[in-house]
Formats: sequence, structure tokens, C-alpha cells
Amino acid sequence: MYWATHNKPVPLSEIGWVNTSYLGSTSRSCDPMMVWGTTVDMEEMDSFLEEHRTQHSTFVTPAHILIRAVTESLCQHPEVNRRVIGRKVYQYENVNIAMPMLQTSTGEVDCVFMQNVEELSIPEVANYLWDAVREKATKVAQDNKRAKESSWLKNRLIHLGRNLRLSWILRMCSLGFTLGNWIRCPSIWPWQQGLNHAGAFVNYMGFSGAPPMISYKPSSLPMNSCNIAITMGPTEPRPVVIDDQVVIRKQASLFVRMDHRMINGNQAAAFISTLRTYLSEPQTLIKAKEVNTLQRAA
Repeated sequence: MYWATHNKPVPLSEIGWVNTSYLGSTSRSCDPMMVWGTTVDMEEMDSFLEEHRTQHSTFVTPAHILIRAVTESLCQHPEVNRRVIGRKVYQYENVNIAMPMLQTSTGEVDCVFMQNVEELSIPEVANYLWDAVREKATKVAQDNKRAKESSWLKNRLIHLGRNLRLSWILRMCSLGFTLGNWIRCPSIWPWQQGLNHAGAFVNYMGFSGAPPMISYKPSSLPMNSCNIAITMGPTEPRPVVIDDQVVIRKQASLFVRMDHRMINGNQAAAFISTLRTYLSEPQTLIKAKEVNTLQRAA
């Protein structure tokens, strides 16, 4: 049994009156979500990845750097690493992240739940995600093989079981989300973790073939757990002004959705500023990880 948050809520004195008013009066007609869109300079990313790959056997991508950057930013801004339960705000014990992962063979999207990410280095984050990809791909291959080798009746029963499961999810989700949003519940089954115990939802949209991202509205999940969603788009050359001169530099769009019931605009800006610094200067992530390791050891 795993509890993701502290057992006592954050004092309202730390929340502030504006966030408290959102917390107390939010209804279906009120949207407490703030979305901040900005850009990130990616000039140093390619050279950092190339150097990092020569030093480690693990293949590291910008998605893995994004996860580490979000993690370090949450460590520096713990007021963002919280969630709403009922009309109270609870602090997460550690940094937990959910990341969507596309199954290319089926077209479905699964969420990978990462717990205590502050303890993982960049290669460890990459290995965790690559292992998850292999595990999902192996399961899909095994299911396809079983479908080919099984009888028609067995395949029909499996198909019926999946349909019944989806129907059960459709009918019970409303109750489950209501309970999860109003009662501090532990995770008992693995499938609960990504829904109920992730503080941040990290989405990397810089995959091959992705169009330029100019605007984006991260969806608000049915659970109050992922109160912050970070989405980064593909890197592309864009004109920017440096020293009063227009130059072409590699830029990536960054969109952050945050819950006004927990934080205000100034706190959101501080978090995003830290995140942008880590993404534009990825080498600082290694030093930040070493500092955090020494602090936990002390």
C-alpha cells in the first residue's frame, strides 16, 4: 500500500486567499487552470545529448531531459508539487511523474508512472522509459502471437472480455474519479498510480513528423492528481532577438498548465523560469542532481 502525499494538508496560510477562493468555490462553471505558453532555446541541447551519449551506453533523447528538468524544477519549487483533494491541498512526498507513451503497433497510448524521480539520473530515467517501451512492445507481440495461435472461440472470448472491461470503465469512472478527487486514497493496484499519484503529467510532442507547435491547450485530466501538465513541442529554427539583432536559433514551444487553486501566477512564472533554464542549459541538470543527492544524504 503506497501513500503518495503527506497525511496532513498544506495549511491555508501557505495557499493564500486567492488560491483558497478558487479551492473553495470551484464548480463546473469555473475553470481554475492557468496555461502559460513560452519558448525554450535549444541550441545547447544537441551538443549536450551527443556528448552525453559518448559517455553513457544509454540512448538519451530530449524527452528524458524534459523529465529530469521538470523533476529538478519541482524540487526547487515544492509549492508546485502538490495536489487538491476535496477542498484541501496536499503536498507530495516525492516527485512522481506520468508520461504518455504511444504503442506504434496498436495506436493506443499508455501512461508510464515514474515514482521518486528525484532519485534518478538522466541515464536512469532513459533506461526506465526504454524498459517500459520494451515491456509494452513485448506484451503486444505476445498478444498478437496468442491471437494467431488460439482458436476462434478463444479469441472471441478474449475480445468479449476486453469489451466488458471497457464498458465497466465507462460506467465506473465517474464514481472512481469522484472518490479519488475527494478522499485521500492509497494506491493498491498498479493501474491506480498514473491516475491518482502523479504530481506532473509530462508530454513530449517533438516526435518525428510532428508539425510546428504554435499554441496548445493541455487537457485537464479527470483526476486532481496531475495538477501540472508540461508539454514541449518539436525543435525548429525561429527568428529571435539577441543583442538587438534578429538571428535564427533552434527553439521549442513549451506549454505549462497549472492549477490556480494551489499556486498563483508569480509562483507559476518562477517554476517555468527554472524549467526553461534547465532545458536551455541541460548541463546544469547534472550539477543539480549531485547537489540533491548530497542534500538527501545529509
